[in-house]
Amino acid sequence: MTVATHRKLLFSLAAVASMAFGLSAPAKAQDIAIGEGVALGWGQFFVADKQKTWEAQGLKPEVVTFASGRLALDALVGGRITIATAAETPVVFANLNGLPVRIIGTLNRHEPFDLAAVKDIKTASDIKGRKIGYAQGTNAHYYLAKLLAANGLKLGDITAVNLSPGDFVTSLANGSLDAFIWTEPHLSQALAQGPDRFHIIRNPDLYNTYSSIIALQSTIDNQPELLVKALKALIAADGYIKANPEASIAIVAERIKLDPKIAAAFWDRTKFDLTLDKPAIVKLLQEEAKWAIEAKIARPDAQIPDFDKVVVTDIYDKARQP
Repeated sequence: MTVATHRKLLFSLAAVASMAFGLSAPAKAQDIAIGEGVALGWGQFFVADKQKTWEAQGLKPEVVTFASGRLALDALVGGRITIATAAETPVVFANLNGLPVRIIGTLNRHEPFDLAAVKDIKTASDIKGRKIGYAQGTNAHYYLAKLLAANGLKLGDITAVNLSPGDFVTSLANGSLDAFIWTEPHLSQALAQGPDRFHIIRNPDLYNTYSSIIALQSTIDNQPELLVKALKALIAADGYIKANPEASIAIVAERIKLDPKIAAAFWDRTKFDLTLDKPAIVKLLQEEAKWAIEAKIARPDAQIPDFDKVVVTDIYDKARQP
């Protein structure tokens, strides 16, 4: 018997033994491309990355970072990623344009935005006639509309400058903007440019966002088990956050390059809790769609979609099962 023949015989015997004793090779991990925005509100995703809860569900994650949820949504629609973070507002615009983007869970609901401004803008009403940075098609866009209305202003009363959030701080520092609307870590980064030059203006009780988990309808139809595993991984991360707040703050702060003390101060405001309150989400989606159409920032033929189909509960319900 040759060496090669002997090896083949041993391999065959091992295979037979494995079948006889019910043994099998470990299941191959499923690839999943994950789009993550850069904001404290996406904490469960960052904890899932660090604590490897994706891998615990048999997934092999490829994480892609985006400056905003709207950009992550664009990548989702383009087929670059499978699951992503986004606020509800980009989902509204996507569906107004007939794109089948769905919400399959939410990470939290909180007031995300403040105004980072030059010192001579003392209150929000002082933004009249000033250059204000925002990201079009995001929930910051919706917040800007709320902020203007609360102060008796219209969009035409300011110079609204549409930018990627990654350009906000630099543009404020070089004088291209007088203020911008966004969340952490950009607010503290603006202050770091000079507390004597810039400050943060809070305007509470205007708007609460849903930090959402999104996927395409085609993925829900064709790969539901993959999305169930992903939600289970995020639910595990959510549990870790609740049980280990200090460690979670450190993980998120490191991930988004934020001072841990600032992250800790913002933590309670974020109210991490992975859930899916369909009636409340649908109500907000309808309100934002109506705003987009009335403000003429949706396409002219846009109609309010059936948001009951946009918020999909099946994946979440299965992920919550033991």
